Amino acid sequence: MARLQNGVLHRDQCRAIGLHRSYVRNQLDAQRWTAWGDKVLLFRNAPPSRRQLMWIAVLDASPIAALCSHTSLELAGFKPIATEAKQIHLLVPRGSKVTRFPGVVVHESRRLAEERWTRDRGLARTEDPRSVIDAAAWQPWPRFACLMLAAAVQQRLCTPAELDQALSYVGRVRHKAHLRAALANIAGGAHSLGELDVAAVCRRHRLVPPNRQIRRRDQHGNWRFLDCEWDLPSGEIVVLEIDGSHHMDVAHRQADMRRERGVVISRGWVLRATALEARFEPHMIVTDLKAMGVPTT
Repeated sequence: MARLQNGVLHRDQCRAIGLHRSYVRNQLDAQRWTAWGDKVLLFRNAPPSRRQLMWIAVLDASPIAALCSHTSLELAGFKPIATEAKQIHLLVPRGSKVTRFPGVVVHESRRLAEERWTRDRGLARTEDPRSVIDAAAWQPWPRFACLMLAAAVQQRLCTPAELDQALSYVGRVRHKAHLRAALANIAGGAHSLGELDVAAVCRRHRLVPPNRQIRRRDQHGNWRFLDCEWDLPSGEIVVLEIDGSHHMDVAHRQADMRRERGVVISRGWVLRATALEARFEPHMIVTDLKAMGVPTT
């Protein structure tokens, strides 16, 4: 049991497997083990590893507790995009009394839906769609909330349909209107904040919505993914690439230029814009797209 739980046991588990109270006390007095709160024991005298701290948090709050939000997504293989992911997030029933450990953030909820929980080598965690929605809804900024949804879909963790279903059963959450609008755009192919902004700009200025994340072969036969693409009546293609800050990196920049050459050779026009421009100066992008012949609705 200790191996399964990474060297962490609840005191009730110790009694269940026959460890006498005096034996446990001797181990603690000899500083071989460490007590975490009144309920949990760590079978080492050093600070816990990250996974051990996850077990400590879950066992202390048992029997009904699960890792959630960024921590649940971490166990699912999600690449973190927020500083909040450094903390361990725990979901418990509203009104629960749990020990407040450093590095652990406790969230209370009336909608636990235990039947939807999953496990990672014994650790209870909320299912992926619910984890994404929680991570998004617990953010103060709606744009970051929308980015969480886009990142989860881009990393193939959830589908827009699964996220929409999760949004329907979590009850009242922050940014719900923004999240629903973002899911509609993500379902249409938007995978970043810049692409979500472009979708909103097209609706506002009555431009034909673009095809998004189009996969095309370049002249060397390699697959290239394009952010936004419009087919013109002339048979040519207009591509709008939205560059976030990572595109300024030398390796990214070189890959972008190579991809752009391949598009131009295949009778396409490539326009580039920064994510900030798509957000704060969209009228300039609209003017250029219209000048290139992108039709209106």
